[in-house]
Amino acid sequence: MHRAVNTVIFDLDGTVYQDTTFHRDYIRFLVADTPFAQWQDDLIQLVDGVFAGEHLTMNRFYEVKQVQARSAWELFCTLQQNLCPPLTYQEAVQNSQLIYLGDAWSVLTLVGEALGLLSGGRSERLYRKMREHMERNGMAGHPRLHDAIARLAQRCNVILMSNSYAETAREFLRQLGYDGLFPKVIYSANKPFAMIAKVEELDQTLFAQPRTVLSIGDHAFNDLMPIAEKGGRTVWINPFQGIARPNCHVELATLDDLADFLEEIGS
Repeated sequence: MHRAVNTVIFDLDGTVYQDTTFHRDYIRFLVADTPFAQWQDDLIQLVDGVFAGEHLTMNRFYEVKQVQARSAWELFCTLQQNLCPPLTYQEAVQNSQLIYLGDAWSVLTLVGEALGLLSGGRSERLYRKMREHMERNGMAGHPRLHDAIARLAQRCNVILMSNSYAETAREFLRQLGYDGLFPKVIYSANKPFAMIAKVEELDQTLFAQPRTVLSIGDHAFNDLMPIAEKGGRTVWINPFQGIARPNCHVELATLDDLADFLEEIGS
């Protein structure tokens, strides 16, 4: 694969930065001062179980709807009933009422929507509060990964795509010490729906040889499936062992694994 790659598309959160426990603090913020505050510990335990493959099913689609439940455990039993049958990529992109459990943020969104706690701008406020909390507690980029991406950019067309707004993503990159690391950056990328159109705006000939295009991300629906549909290749970043796996060409667990992989491509 390595020498045939000419373009590498990176996701940001969960791909070039990993935090496998931030969901616990997010849940605390989510339910604080709400009728669900007493569910906090159970929700944390249940979401931990999702990432251990014990509850719900990662890398599958769920209907997004508010749920009436008397406990966190009953909530999760009901959520599991909202699991959709397997869908093709084309079927999935046509249904805006579904969410793909591709990363920790999507699990938290599913839970927050089920509890009715993300409306009226609360979702964005919680996101900003979580980012501020993460910064206060120390965020740092991975030095080997930084250097591997820098060397890769000397040989390949390197693109960063983030669904975050420019201001948010730029601040995130600054906190990681990744300012200026990526030669091309696409903010508000609206992955997966606008992913192909956005990268083709940079280069209309990008998919003339689709096997030379590689996408790296932790959320298979957002980051990998659009490129795979075009015939490109994919690397899935997955720190959670025991969960259901999507189709991909390569699976990596840690940022050290990713640095090793990129060093081979960039050499």
